[in-house]
Amino acid sequence: MDEHLITQAQQYFEAAWREPVQVTGMGRVTVGSRRDRRGKRERSAASENGPRGCLVEIGEFLVDVASTITWPFVTVWALFRLFKRDGPKRHAAIPSGPATGEAYRVAEALKQRPGEVAVVRGKTQLAIVELTGPGAQPTVVWSGRGAERPQWSPAPASLYWEDGSMLMLPVA
Repeated sequence: MDEHLITQAQQYFEAAWREPVQVTGMGRVTVGSRRDRRGKRERSAASENGPRGCLVEIGEFLVDVASTITWPFVTVWALFRLFKRDGPKRHAAIPSGPATGEAYRVAEALKQRPGEVAVVRGKTQLAIVELTGPGAQPTVVWSGRGAERPQWSPAPASLYWEDGSMLMLPVA
């Protein structure tokens, strides 16, 4: 990631927020997925909803069976794809936790941004921005302040929200 872009973003947000900020460059980011670990609790609640809940539970069971059978083939296919990759690798931002959590909304916003992403942290605010290029202002993908501001963990680079969701970001 270009240090000039990071310095430019830091100067921009220090002037806009009127507080010292730290900028962590993430590089180009794609959005991955992680299965919600709270699914079993939701499935048991679905079975209490009558026949429709049972159909949902049966459908989920069939998907689990199919994924159990097909994983070796998917693994072999992934190994073939690994050696055929062209171009720069794009790292994944992986949301987890409840599917209605803020991390999934941020991940959806990141899907729309093909540029390099950075996390800007101040004392009272936090923002995920897209660094478009030299001379251009950074584009804010998501921002939070006060109670909306997630907790930051530098290693691995992760954001934790109060709703229990988490977004893991790669460090460039």
